[in-house]
Amino acid sequence: MYKFFVYSLLGLLALSACSDEERLESKYPILSFDIGNEPVVLSAKSADMTFAIFYWTRAELVNSSASPEYVLEMDFAGNNFTNAVSLINTNDLSFMPSNSELNQALIDFGVVAGEAVDVEFRIAFSINGQSYTSDNVLSANITPYEIIVSYAKLYVPGDQNSWGFDDANLLYSVFNDGIYEGYLYLDNGDNWNSFKMSYQPNWDSADAIIGDADASGTSGVLQVGNWGGNNVYATDGKGVYYIQADIPGLTYTIYKTDWAMTGDFNSWGFTDMTYNIDTDKWILTADLSAGGFKFIANQDWSKVKGDNELDGILDKGTDENNIKIEEDGNYTITLDLSQAIYTYSVEKN
Repeated sequence: MYKFFVYSLLGLLALSACSDEERLESKYPILSFDIGNEPVVLSAKSADMTFAIFYWTRAELVNSSASPEYVLEMDFAGNNFTNAVSLINTNDLSFMPSNSELNQALIDFGVVAGEAVDVEFRIAFSINGQSYTSDNVLSANITPYEIIVSYAKLYVPGDQNSWGFDDANLLYSVFNDGIYEGYLYLDNGDNWNSFKMSYQPNWDSADAIIGDADASGTSGVLQVGNWGGNNVYATDGKGVYYIQADIPGLTYTIYKTDWAMTGDFNSWGFTDMTYNIDTDKWILTADLSAGGFKFIANQDWSKVKGDNELDGILDKGTDENNIKIEEDGNYTITLDLSQAIYTYSVEKN
């Protein structure tokens, strides 16, 4: 079975597995492809089309009749395949990746969408547990495209949007596990805001509507179908609410949030952020000292967000994932909880 995008082992470089005499008498595979020498710009419009046909001659080693397993490797040009990724492991003599497969490999490898990169390909193979690499290397200049991930979502019609359906009022299931969540600004001009949820952006199907199983609208128990039963209520006045709908468990959670920053700059106290209703983001401009910080909701240490990879994407806060400030200065910090993936930015003024 094809196994895509697995980091190759350094053992594939061990040419010492065979003697010089054996290598001269053996036939190592020669790799070819059909894309020529022109730069290639990948496009989502042609994602399902074949990127190229990679094909190679059969490997033959003296004193062995075993069938080889081939690995098509890719690495940045000039890197000598020290950090190569394997595009496929196969017993066949060819491989036809689609544009989307090659694009995904490049993105996973750290190539920035829209930027051209020079990469190299080669064939490695193994026979009887011994690994070898072929000498011939092919080069290509490739520009990948941005991958737009589509997450399962629930629409949230309610008082806050005149019971309509729009992209500003959505809950997402990032892990596609039936658990949806999001942060929504709710305001109906009164203390209580009512809403329901829907799989569809319309009122066409009673089975698509989700609400509260109890007339109170605050039970925390979901009803799926039959028009969702009763409205769900946000009871703490206007503001940004965290909403989670656990469809498999038929439960929901809702509470109002106010976000702050906590870190070395304030001795791990709380410095409030300001919500901008026009941008749907939380913002703080302040003098910060070098060190780490996190975001915290409601001054509740169970509601903390940090960054595992320091890549601008937020994760559940732990002792090990502080966000870094490299030097003292005045900074503008932006917290964006409006999309499926929660992000932040740090800009030195």
